[in-house]
Amino acid sequence: MFCLPPLRRAATLTATLGLAAAAAVHLEPPASASLQGSGNARRIFIDAGHGGIDPGAIGNGIVEKELNLEVALRLRDLLEADTADPSGGGEWEVRMTRTDDATVSLSNRTTEANNWPADRFVSIHHNAFTSSIASGTETFSFANGTQGADLRDRLQEELLTAMGFVDRGPKTANFFVLRESLMPAALTEAGFLSNPSDAAALAAPGAVEALARAHLFGIQRHYGLAPHLPVSGPSTYCFPKVDSAGCVPTILATGTPSLTQSDFAIACDHVLSQQFGMLFWGREGLELPLLGGFLCVGGSLARTPVQFSDGLGLGNCSGRLELPMDSAFLASSGMLPGDEIFCQWWYRDPGLLPATPVGLSGGLKFTVLP
Repeated sequence: MFCLPPLRRAATLTATLGLAAAAAVHLEPPASASLQGSGNARRIFIDAGHGGIDPGAIGNGIVEKELNLEVALRLRDLLEADTADPSGGGEWEVRMTRTDDATVSLSNRTTEANNWPADRFVSIHHNAFTSSIASGTETFSFANGTQGADLRDRLQEELLTAMGFVDRGPKTANFFVLRESLMPAALTEAGFLSNPSDAAALAAPGAVEALARAHLFGIQRHYGLAPHLPVSGPSTYCFPKVDSAGCVPTILATGTPSLTQSDFAIACDHVLSQQFGMLFWGREGLELPLLGGFLCVGGSLARTPVQFSDGLGLGNCSGRLELPMDSAFLASSGMLPGDEIFCQWWYRDPGLLPATPVGLSGGLKFTVLP
């Protein structure tokens, strides 16, 4: 979003919108109203700024509408994961202005939020200026002393913690989406695409995850909740194939799939003893019948080095396949924070029928953490 210095911004808004618009009645409650939840899900409307024919700001190889959408989609996922996580956080219903590169008018953005009606409106933007010197984070509400201002302040604090940019402060502005939304609203400008330093940080691996988490934590704190990152550990899906010895291979994971930790491993128990196997992984999940079992991984596939199951001898299921996937492995495989990965073990199963010489585990999916 294009940023003007405070005096020029105010002058431009007044000239464009007129005094009547600047004095528009806003129905947002004061900040003294209770923010504590009642146990019901809070409705959060996420507005990914710009889109379609409106690219927003462009600088240092970054197009604002694309970055806005990436952060918004990840924030939606985090809010939904938070709702499903019983260990902390809050309950949320989420709707979005757009989930792809669509053109959405300002009036449609606020009308959809008002008609729902949303409890909070969060508009995600990134800045630019004619001079590359301008930098930092600023967040806006329509007025001070309101719930929108409290939401603004919490988001500003979390974005500063996440990115470490210059603090340009919480501010008020007569932006359309802030003025016309009937619920408390805030608009974030996390950094300047026109500033080489800000832009490099915003384009770095993990930036989208950090920005989305900052918005999540800001929303949580606004509602009086402690910042809570939802548990999104590995989980199984799809169906394994019963092997020739009558055993069911079991895929499992230990540790945390993180680019900064090295304790993550994926294993498969109840495998035919003394056979060779490989772990296949990709970024899509499937459940497609194959060789008496199911193919659980789709899209472009990668395979890991061959493993040996060891065990107590031929003809039993005492074998185990295991592959460490430490931070170096994840990084060298091109995995980034927020990537959802799907994997499945394949192993040799001599069996009784030549047409089914492959053993198949079920699938396991996980999200790569920073």
